[in-house]
Amino acid sequence: MPIDFSLKHDCMNVRQFVKKHFPDIKDIEQAASVWSDCGEIIRCKLNGEACVIKAIEVPKQINHSRITQSEFALARKRQSYLVEFNWYQQFSGQLPLEAAAIPCLNAVQENNQQALLFADFTACGYQQAQASSAHIDAILRWLAHFHAVNLSSTTEGLWPQGSYWHLATRPDEYARMTHSSLKVEAENIDTALKQCVYQTLIHGDAKLANFAIKPHTNCVYGYDFQYVGKGVGIIDVMYFLGSCLSDKALHADASAYLDQYYDELALALKCYKPNISAADVIASWDELWAYAWADFYRFLAGWSPEHLKINRYMQSQFNYYLTKKGM
Repeated sequence: MPIDFSLKHDCMNVRQFVKKHFPDIKDIEQAASVWSDCGEIIRCKLNGEACVIKAIEVPKQINHSRITQSEFALARKRQSYLVEFNWYQQFSGQLPLEAAAIPCLNAVQENNQQALLFADFTACGYQQAQASSAHIDAILRWLAHFHAVNLSSTTEGLWPQGSYWHLATRPDEYARMTHSSLKVEAENIDTALKQCVYQTLIHGDAKLANFAIKPHTNCVYGYDFQYVGKGVGIIDVMYFLGSCLSDKALHADASAYLDQYYDELALALKCYKPNISAADVIASWDELWAYAWADFYRFLAGWSPEHLKINRYMQSQFNYYLTKKGM
């Protein structure tokens, strides 16, 4: 995340909130604004240890170049931070090392403000993940373990349906779509993803930028769990590969990476859920690969129809979906 050394007025309240609840923090080195001024990321030291604090206070109006803010969308953003708070309080500490989240050392909440205190992953030898084959391999392994260990898990306190783009959470964008087969099929696509027998917890925003990796190891940390909730694992894989592969690379390598994910998922299921047929899970999710791409395509078509992520591979997956439906 690029660092903004100017502290905006909107961040003053959260800085005061942080000092109230963490009076011993010292050596504040950098400040970065959270998405659309919803808070601040603070690097600091607490008891001599390098830490990062994510402090949140969602404003009454969010200013974004692609968004005309509705009350529905504002409520969704507020809920996303509550979900993330719940995740770190109740779920993240139960993850295996193979699907670890950045350690959350403390969490405080008061009215519409909250702060999460994390270990600074850079001080622990981790670095931001890059779009290299080694890092992609490591994150696919992380996703496989995350999905396997959370298969059939409760979603209490999380999103009943994970990801920030699913149909129920994006009525504004759906309304803006022009009439097309993509819009006509939106509900059928969403229903198929929701009705799959094998549901797990998905990260919901599993882009490359939300992972950190320790060099020369397979150790991965995931973070930014604002949209974690129920779903099929293939949704995270689709979104992750789309975040780090070009259209050309998707055509060339997506199938191989998908097979690699399935291999890792089979091994992870054998470890965490030995009574569940890995072959059945993989077959069910593989049938939904094109659906996952079409679902994200539907969101982009309503949110930003000229977005660079709308590429030939995404369109080919939707066309494949239409072919399977006999359309």
